[in-house]
Amino acid sequence: SATHSSCLCKYDQDIFDVFEVLMDSEREGIFIFENLFSLGNTAPEEDKLFSHKLISKIINIYYELENNSFFKKLIVLTTDNVEIPSTLASLIPTLYNPLPSTEDISDFLQTNSPFSSPKIDISSLVNAASGLTIEEIRLGLAIAVRQIKILNINDLSKQLLTYKINRFRELNLNFASKPSVPDFGGLDLFKKFIEQAKVDFSTEARKANIPLPKGCLLVGPPGTGKTLAANVCASILGFPLVSIDTAAVVSGGATYLKRTLKRVEACAPVVLYFDELDKLFSNSSTGGEDANSTQILGTLLTWLQDKKTAVFVVATLNRIDVLPPELTRMGRFDEIFYVGFPQAYERKEILMMHLARFDKRYKDSDVLLQKEWRIILNNTVNCTGAELARMVEKAARKLFHQGLKMNIGLNELLEQRDSMVPLYVRDTDRILAIANRAKYFAQPASSEDTSVFAPAITSFWGDAV
Repeated sequence: SATHSSCLCKYDQDIFDVFEVLMDSEREGIFIFENLFSLGNTAPEEDKLFSHKLISKIINIYYELENNSFFKKLIVLTTDNVEIPSTLASLIPTLYNPLPSTEDISDFLQTNSPFSSPKIDISSLVNAASGLTIEEIRLGLAIAVRQIKILNINDLSKQLLTYKINRFRELNLNFASKPSVPDFGGLDLFKKFIEQAKVDFSTEARKANIPLPKGCLLVGPPGTGKTLAANVCASILGFPLVSIDTAAVVSGGATYLKRTLKRVEACAPVVLYFDELDKLFSNSSTGGEDANSTQILGTLLTWLQDKKTAVFVVATLNRIDVLPPELTRMGRFDEIFYVGFPQAYERKEILMMHLARFDKRYKDSDVLLQKEWRIILNNTVNCTGAELARMVEKAARKLFHQGLKMNIGLNELLEQRDSMVPLYVRDTDRILAIANRAKYFAQPASSEDTSVFAPAITSFWGDAV
């Protein structure tokens, strides 16, 4: 029988010369090409020409080897961010090494854990390792063991989790195992929706054949609390939060998105957060369909439709009209919420929450009189939650710099309000356009204001009704 050998080509010479030597040689063997499709660090037009030439050459080699009596096999190894071109995928069988399941991780840790006793509960270690490959888990364990003085399961899990967070960051993903966020004012309808979603993720819901929640879209002007709401969502559900950098998705394309979604699903249950989702499709809204956006859209639509894992998707955006209609139709997301400027009662909740950070009196009682609240609330109409927080912070900072007692009252708040130009004033037309378009598609994230601070209903002539 023939003797088989392997040759690992690292490309310290021209790749096409390597191909010629390979085909002219009568030596049999298995020939391994590593990162073949990562070559071509040249100008874009030269890179495209190189890729076409490379694909054409491999196709020719494929048919030559099919009719060759010699035993020659080619194995192409690629990284996570590289996908075999479609023209080759139909000819060359592709083997993909999936991320290990929870059971696979548990089995691996049972035999590779530094703990000798089988009675030790390694569930926390399994959770910390979810979303990593076996090799990454092996490396993460080795690093963790070196950094722990006295070996114990809790410290080992924390160190492995730290390794995973850093590894995810290298992949342009932000992983938070337990999002620690304060409560936020308003958005009671959105909070109620998340509480119901939490029930739908329960074991009882599975027994009743209730489908897993898919997620929601949060649309509205910048600074209205959409990002904070996504973090609070993960906190209410009790899930880790994975945030995807939309710029990285645009740069990496559909291939990067596919790999990322597999990573995220391996971490389930989890909240997947897309910030400014509209930026993924902004290029295709002006000059016709963009090829990259079309591929990203197809990947995202297929995944959202076929998803069977406990991944709750929260996506925030400013302009819903930029999104393709296929993404907003029923079945992709459970709900679409409009997060607008806080109403009067919500502005009071937001101000109270931030005032209590500096002036301890607001923790236990309502310092301002109702008349004073009406004045400040009437002066902050169409102010975002971020602007209200900034207003309180500036008032506290001024008192601190002056060496005065941290008593923030009406005058301090009004002074900072007068010095601020809200986003609504600076860009009224664009903000109104966002609101008008979103309200047609979305339901409100907050109940109608019925508090004593709600503005009075007036007639067309301004008379109270």
